[in-house]
Amino acid sequence: MPHDQDLAAAYELIYTVAAGKDYQREAYDITDLIRRRNPAADSLLDVACGTGLHLSHFRHSFAHVEGLELAEPMRKAAVDRLDGVAVHVGDMRDFRLTRTFGAVTCLFSSIGYARSVGELNQTLTCLAAHLEPGGVLVLEPWFTPSQWISGPVDTGTAADGRRHLTRMCVSHNAGTTSTLTMHYLLGEPDTGIRHWSEEHTLTLFTDEQYRSAIRQAGLRDVQWIPGTHDRRPRISAVKRRWARPSIPRPAT
Repeated sequence: MPHDQDLAAAYELIYTVAAGKDYQREAYDITDLIRRRNPAADSLLDVACGTGLHLSHFRHSFAHVEGLELAEPMRKAAVDRLDGVAVHVGDMRDFRLTRTFGAVTCLFSSIGYARSVGELNQTLTCLAAHLEPGGVLVLEPWFTPSQWISGPVDTGTAADGRRHLTRMCVSHNAGTTSTLTMHYLLGEPDTGIRHWSEEHTLTLFTDEQYRSAIRQAGLRDVQWIPGTHDRRPRISAVKRRWARPSIPRPAT
């Protein structure tokens, strides 16, 4: 099994170097979207925040930011990166914080890890519960069934001067369940080469299932914004201003 730092390092190398994911630009675009829908938004919660790369930029645009992450290796990396920022341990499907926010984000298709329509509805309700009235949700969905292409093998390589990484990923689906199997080779001087594999299962929800979950969560003014790099859009919605804050009591 890889060390925790291997998992976080591999994640960042693949997406920032091999895939060229521009977290700074994305954070800028999302901040602009939030401010156009709620100019007064001064706090943000990033749910399924990973290693905190988006939050490292959001923190310069909002007076207060927090993160939530279930995978401990990723959360540890985010804590190390974001001095003074609370990064909570939590599952997007069922978490309880003690405050609400002007904006809540759930990015990079993390919503796909909901395993059923029931869990999708539960997740959207939980996200909405952490919004202030008038607050903005920004959601990046996973592929829909009509968008999904099964079978291709994707290869990525990256290096940062010390670590060298190769990842191969093959995907398939069974009905509306998509599975990505990833194999990693990470090499460093002195410590040699390490190999591990991961399997990720994400649900292919339809556009209507997203719309229905958003409506059931009490959000309105839903907008679908075209994606910049692939066929997946961003979805934004606003919590009704007359809605009462609905954070349940923290679990004891």
